[in-house]
Amino acid sequence: MNIIKKISLIGILAATSLSTKAQEASLPYEGVAGWEETKDKRMEWFREARFGMFIHWGLYSAAAGSWDGKQYPQHYAEWIQAWAKVPSKPYAEVLKPKFTASKFNADEWAKLADDAGMKYMIITSRHHEGFSIFNSKQPFALNNDITGGTNISPDGRDLYGEIITAFHKKGLKAGAYYSLLDWQHPDSYEGVSYLNSNPTGYQPNHESYKNFLYEQVKELATNYDALDVLWLDFSSKKHQGESWGTKRILKDLIKWQPNILVNNRFWDGLENKNGDIGTPEKYIPPTGLPGMDWEVSHTMNESYGYSAHDKNWKSFDKTMRLFIETVSKGGNFLLNVGPDAEGAIPDEAKKLLKDIGTWMSVNSEAIYGTTASPFQTVDWGYSTQKKGKLYFHVFDIPADGNITVPLSSAIKQAHILGAPKQKLQIDSDLAGKIIQLPEGFGGQMPLVIVADIEGEPQVIQSQVQSQKDGRIVLTANNAQLVGNNGIKLIGATTHNPNRPNAVGSWTNKNDHVIWDIKIQRPGQYEVILNYLPNEKHTGTITIKMGSQTLNQVFSTETGNSFTDKKVGYFEVTQQDIGDAALQIQLHADNIQGEALPEISSITLIPVSK
Repeated sequence: MNIIKKISLIGILAATSLSTKAQEASLPYEGVAGWEETKDKRMEWFREARFGMFIHWGLYSAAAGSWDGKQYPQHYAEWIQAWAKVPSKPYAEVLKPKFTASKFNADEWAKLADDAGMKYMIITSRHHEGFSIFNSKQPFALNNDITGGTNISPDGRDLYGEIITAFHKKGLKAGAYYSLLDWQHPDSYEGVSYLNSNPTGYQPNHESYKNFLYEQVKELATNYDALDVLWLDFSSKKHQGESWGTKRILKDLIKWQPNILVNNRFWDGLENKNGDIGTPEKYIPPTGLPGMDWEVSHTMNESYGYSAHDKNWKSFDKTMRLFIETVSKGGNFLLNVGPDAEGAIPDEAKKLLKDIGTWMSVNSEAIYGTTASPFQTVDWGYSTQKKGKLYFHVFDIPADGNITVPLSSAIKQAHILGAPKQKLQIDSDLAGKIIQLPEGFGGQMPLVIVADIEGEPQVIQSQVQSQKDGRIVLTANNAQLVGNNGIKLIGATTHNPNRPNAVGSWTNKNDHVIWDIKIQRPGQYEVILNYLPNEKHTGTITIKMGSQTLNQVFSTETGNSFTDKKVGYFEVTQQDIGDAALQIQLHADNIQGEALPEISSITLIPVSK
């Protein structure tokens, strides 16, 4: 995957001779005709699908995250050649005999995806090491003096072709991940630099490599069943667009496969708009990517490729939160599996997919063909919508057993998906519509409620409510950011996917933050601030509730993780309980250094007496 900018291999590109200068900003699709005009038609199935399978399978799978007896803890096992700094020749000599695919059954993989409710699949036809699971007829692929050849399917088989055929037979769309990077080819931008020595001083012929890319893409597009997606990886500021011969490829690709989708990684930046699909990796943009189609690729443990020692499997709840949050913001969720060298998918992955499939068999209506939530946030979960319907995905049941939906327009009726005859009671107050949840719900969470509405949903600002234990958690997600001086939500990244969203870039005293809250019991509450220490981010803020104020001074601190700070106490009166306009506000008293520290949340915890 595209992580080179954050690891020690950053020297790869800097150390190589370049045949092209840094590219200027590209026109969409490099200005090639046929793409922009047909985009909406080509995107129809993708916008309906919402859920797909990513498969990372290649020679790296045989290493399983280790080399020469040493485990490499880095999260991306498909990068094992780079982590261990192994030249391509010994790398191939060790791993080719181990990549047997002896337990591989493409029909079983397709059934697993279909049963999980997935609608499409992307398979790694070739990763950065330069080895292909499709049978390329290019001379370098058939025979070279570095590794003997780059095709790794066992004799008599074409693993890529078997996979594409099996998924299409199940009615799923199927696409090819294809790495533009190549650590093996001597004419690539890094084939004779970092991993492979160059004692003769060979000067790479980048035009030859661009032709190699063109011919391999042509093979993928013309030698197999329909190529529904070309999922490219990766580009940088120095190698993007015409560095890969993009115009030539795009000009013919749309002729070979008129219905194909191409992601945005011919160009630099995971959120660039040059292709059909934006590709955030292991992170969900805090506010989605309005104005473009996008998908989040995510892993079930830490690595994309198979790692025998990566046991950090995500729970069903964690995976579903990532899945539903992505869809609620208008994106697709591309969930990765990493089979081993024999073609066996780990049991943990199969179990997770089975559990998702069970949930989808009841609730897929709330996923397929939905669009982004009309609400900024709701504290009990997420929302999706279709014309005339809202879907409420309830992960966290409030203390009183009701959910408040910040909606002023009428709800005609509501019921739990899978139980249409069980109508739910709906009341109204100033905060919106209150839906009484059923007692003793025994199904898989999240519980999904479908509400029938007339017209477009009329949204009101939501109030943050008490959780079951009485605490109130005010996150950056449900904050109102007031000001236009740069204050914004800052979210997770590919390299820090568990980072919470936070209020950041707070550089102006005129900006401030507001939460509307609804407290359900009086008493004293301790105020806990969660923030990211930074020696360049200092200053003072005031936390205000009604006439009560607390001050927090941010001094010079170092740290790389969010931390809690006890700020003081607020007293909630009986009168506050009935106050529909109760707010918590943050104001900047002074800002020193570059900005105030990033603030993830404020939590009010009731004090027991």
